[in-house]
Amino acid sequence: MPRQNLNSDTTPVSVLRAVTRLGQNIARARIRRGLRQVDLAKKTGLALGTLKRIEEGSPTTALSAYFTVLWALGLEREFENLASPDRDEEGKTLELARQPKRVHPKADLDADF
Repeated sequence: MPRQNLNSDTTPVSVLRAVTRLGQNIARARIRRGLRQVDLAKKTGLALGTLKRIEEGSPTTALSAYFTVLWALGLEREFENLASPDRDEEGKTLELARQPKRVHPKADLDADF
């Protein structure tokens, strides 16, 4: 299967919006902390260009780079709820629909205790 490259043409619009919003949130958090882009880049070990792409909301920048910046800003607790199974209402509904209606005992069980 050929590798598929993500770009502005192939990335869904809702994903582009979310990544752009995340980049804006990261920029705001950095500014609130009084950090320059070069300081945050140095703290994370990322190239300054990578940090700039993160703040622009680039969909092609590695997810680990976004997470590293969030960690450096002290926002790593936000990771816990990302795609949490407890918050996946559609998944829970589908899982419940696949559950058997009745419980059938296994034939090889005996009453010896």
